[in-house]
Amino acid sequence: MSRIIDIHRHLWGYDWFPPSHLPKFSAEPIAKKTGRTVEQVLERIKQSPTMDATGKVAIEEMDHYGIDVSIIQVLDWGLAYGPDEDNQLPAEEFNRLAQEVCKQYPGKLYAMASYDPRRPKAVALFEQAVKEWGAVGLKMYPPNGYQANDERCLPMYAKAAELDVPVLIHTGGNIWAWPEWVELVARQFPDLRIIMGHTNLQAPFETKAYWQGLQAGARHNNIWLDLCDWQALGAVKEENIPELLKVIRIFLNTKGPERILWGTDLPQAGVGSRARAQTETWTDIFKNLPEWGKKYDIHFTEEERDGICFKGAEAAYSNIKF
Repeated sequence: MSRIIDIHRHLWGYDWFPPSHLPKFSAEPIAKKTGRTVEQVLERIKQSPTMDATGKVAIEEMDHYGIDVSIIQVLDWGLAYGPDEDNQLPAEEFNRLAQEVCKQYPGKLYAMASYDPRRPKAVALFEQAVKEWGAVGLKMYPPNGYQANDERCLPMYAKAAELDVPVLIHTGGNIWAWPEWVELVARQFPDLRIIMGHTNLQAPFETKAYWQGLQAGARHNNIWLDLCDWQALGAVKEENIPELLKVIRIFLNTKGPERILWGTDLPQAGVGSRARAQTETWTDIFKNLPEWGKKYDIHFTEEERDGICFKGAEAAYSNIKF
């Protein structure tokens, strides 16, 4: 078994979202399926462990799965909702709150900063988060309506390079989040450590969207590939595990073990849920990668396992003393 660092999980407070986000994307679909009212579903969401702005549930989940360290990906959704809506809390406030949570769990939780690059003071706010609050990097979320290589993003990358912190750029899901835009950023900023969030997989595992991500990241040593959330998209279905292990073998052959990163995209649903079972399997596969490979006649070394589980994270986040 190997030490393991989750480089991509979340921490949510109910008021960290734009006011229409949870009703539209969470409550309304659940209400239609269950016959409850939207208001009833929202109250259940508000009281659920997923809305954990304290870090308590994060630590409990980590203990359950045997995760040693987690890096919180803060997310600034606000400007995706048009000119008349923004986050309920100002972005700088929930960025600060996330850092305060991490201080309660030193050595266990770290957090990125997240500011939409279209905000007028985004660069200054990001710098403040790193220098004053302890943010360990920058999370960029292009699905909100900009490409990773948008000119408005470039000052953010320049500042991250100056501060010597990595940038995690979400890929997958829509045209804004194509991995090719990340490749262009890597060419323009060769000294910037870039994590390709999800490696373009934001659809069922069977779509094989990850090959597009691997191809875009293959030629650039400053790009790390993040496997986060694959378990929730079908990668750990019994019939898909042989293909998953073949994919991991090709990723290792192409990028090497210290350019591939493990993550979960937690929080997920609670005890007894399908999501929890998926993440249990996901964790076990990578902690015991050589043994899982033997089951399907695919060879993995302990060094490769350790690269994915923690050494890659140590390289990408060389600014953290894990």
